[in-house]
Amino acid sequence: MARRATTVLDSRTARLELKPRKQPYYVQVAPRVTLGYVRHDPPPGTWIMREKTEDGYRREKIGTADDVGFADGKSVLAYIQARERAANGDASDPGSAEPLSVKRAVERYLAALEARKGSAAATDARQRAEKHIDPTLGKKRVTRLTKRELEEWLGGMVREDPDDPDAHRRSRDSANRVLTILKAALNHAFADDANRISTDSAWRRVKAFKGVATEREDHFDATQVRTLIAKAVSFDRPFANLIEAAYLTGARLGELAALDVRDFDAANAVLMIRKGKTGARPVTLTGESVAFFTRIAKGRLPGAALLPRGDGDRWGKSEQHRPFKRAAKAASLPSSASFYTLRHSHISRAIEAGMPLSLVAENCGTSLTMIERNYAKVLAATRRKTIERTAPRLRRVK
Repeated sequence: MARRATTVLDSRTARLELKPRKQPYYVQVAPRVTLGYVRHDPPPGTWIMREKTEDGYRREKIGTADDVGFADGKSVLAYIQARERAANGDASDPGSAEPLSVKRAVERYLAALEARKGSAAATDARQRAEKHIDPTLGKKRVTRLTKRELEEWLGGMVREDPDDPDAHRRSRDSANRVLTILKAALNHAFADDANRISTDSAWRRVKAFKGVATEREDHFDATQVRTLIAKAVSFDRPFANLIEAAYLTGARLGELAALDVRDFDAANAVLMIRKGKTGARPVTLTGESVAFFTRIAKGRLPGAALLPRGDGDRWGKSEQHRPFKRAAKAASLPSSASFYTLRHSHISRAIEAGMPLSLVAENCGTSLTMIERNYAKVLAATRRKTIERTAPRLRRVK
């Protein structure tokens, strides 16, 4: 068993009195980290950093001890320099000013992603990282990450809502997307030899939740939405307005709740989403939508909520669940439907009408990948009709 030293490593004289051997003499310098010294004959000896991991131990050479020469702070280190380097976790990169953090690794990955695919491709990933990765893992050193730590972080994004039975599945689905971003960033760092990351096992062995990514099943046609609105009007006119706005724009509940009267531009037929899930965006409106928003905005102050509750306050998270269920039941709609179904319905009807997918994605604040994944059945059903209507022709077929 390796001998654990306490004070014998801090001076050149004491180290040279140790018995030469291949196994290092160790001293604790940080939680899970020890500094080792290998006594050679003839000297100088070698400094080793040993870190305890879930797989056992990770060892790296830090540099040469100043047993017979002067320390230069780079390749030849005095005890205090070796101790600091091992404790700070940057033993693998003596020339680095600071060890690679998760936040820095994500920033580098997003910059590379944006260079390859454009800013739009990196927008969603950046916002998810800022919300879910940076606050918890951002300051962590990539080389110090553990499987347990990452699994606890992943589980921390899962939520329960007694008023929303699907919240558990949706939150796990969302957590998987964030995990994909984190793994991509860490793999990008691992692939760069300059980072000298010795293993990717900590994040490679973290598994995503299974069976949580489902295609959007429920969606309404215009007749069903009109019935839903009529039922909502019977007990809550402001909520009926919220339903109508959601179907006409395809916007998310939080985006609608954050709208001010000033965000509606009737002259240009635009609704400005300033606090969108994927960033700010203009939503181009139809004539019907302009007429609707003109009616509810008439005579109201610019800073007022465009779609307030009955008491004038803004809608809060999950406050739509109970009134929606009440209206949906009265309208004889599926019990599995939720307020979010209105967004699915908007996108589904737009696809069926032949709206270019890029325009659907832009107006609704999502990506082509998400549309192709979540609306596969709708796309398949409209493909034949779209091709029949738009493909080149040579002759009229009787």
